[in-house]
Amino acid sequence: MEAIVIALPPEAPPARLGERFTLREGTPLRVGPGREARLRLGPLGAGDLFIGTEANSPFVRVTPPTLRASLCGHELFSTTQVPVREGDSLYVHPGLVLEFRNRPTAPQALHHHLESLLSASDSDDTWAVYRDQLEEAGDPLGAWLGEAAWADDAARRRQLLGLAESVRGHLADVTWNCRGMLSSLTLSRQAVTGAPGLAWHLSQLARLPVARMLPRLAIALFNGPATGRAFGGEDPDTLAALTLERLGQLDGAPALRSVSLGFVSHARAWPRAEAAWQRLRERAPKLDADWRGVVVSGGRAMLSLLSRTPDVETVLDDVVLNPLRTDVGTSTGALVRLVGVAPQVACTLFRSVEGQWVVFDESADPFRLAHGPFALRVNGAVTARAALAPGDVVEPVEGLRFLFNFSGA
Repeated sequence: MEAIVIALPPEAPPARLGERFTLREGTPLRVGPGREARLRLGPLGAGDLFIGTEANSPFVRVTPPTLRASLCGHELFSTTQVPVREGDSLYVHPGLVLEFRNRPTAPQALHHHLESLLSASDSDDTWAVYRDQLEEAGDPLGAWLGEAAWADDAARRRQLLGLAESVRGHLADVTWNCRGMLSSLTLSRQAVTGAPGLAWHLSQLARLPVARMLPRLAIALFNGPATGRAFGGEDPDTLAALTLERLGQLDGAPALRSVSLGFVSHARAWPRAEAAWQRLRERAPKLDADWRGVVVSGGRAMLSLLSRTPDVETVLDDVVLNPLRTDVGTSTGALVRLVGVAPQVACTLFRSVEGQWVVFDESADPFRLAHGPFALRVNGAVTARAALAPGDVVEPVEGLRFLFNFSGA
């Protein structure tokens, strides 16, 4: 079996993307800050991670004090020896990702016709034919479709290959259908702006068998009027166009039904992106024809951090709100991302058809309103729902306070 480098941290170790390390009995591959490590990471003083083979069975083991590492999105603990299987992905902080593969095999056969039929109609008979053809071609997806209905979270994470750690770290969020295929993928703004970045996440999506018929994709490219600064000065229109062009190159593009690239606070022209959208629709005819839903624009409403508690942090201190819906919480889809002890969705803000900005706690009940750290408060008063005015203080979690302001039409 081989360990293949599929992502590198910003300060790369002595390796390159695509490099292969053969795992042999008695000669483990050492990763970490130690002087004997073949892949050097981080400062000296922490323990290394060993990738080895015993009785023809590969394994990984971390030594105390441990590096932060996970296998298929599940954290590795010190001194624990964990078996490795074909297709597993290993993440080692701060951004090295290795994938374990046997010797290269012939490319898998494509089944675009059947996948097109299944994207249009969820037929048991067609799924049975699809699974039979996959198994005849030796495609591992066929075996997965046979066991997906009974699979646990660990088995599902294993199907995500390189994206497993992104899901574990809340950089990406996925939902599954009953067949064992992905029904949606959301990439947070941190997945776009941080390492290994948007291009890497899209490249992993392109090679993901369970995403061959992905219908819904959301990428949080934009937030505010000066988004381009976060991407090395890239013009937002050009950035959106390049992203849509990349989506059109995916094998699974014809299955797409919904694509979202986030929002900006002020309306603007998007000539390059709109043209790229029309080209994407030629590859993905099921997509909604309305370009206006791809990049949403609206009046500039903001939440600015006033104070927080030690056990809850915010990813961004100043956030321009999406007029359609802005969730505050720990979920990947939350625009106001919290890190720590907080609900997945602590509250939601949106602009009503009457033009009012409204905040509400959709899970509010008398027990939560009576006491506890997770009850929504506006200007200090516990509430389930309130219309906001500029200067109001929104407190989604006790001690975490934001100032609301709004300007523009």
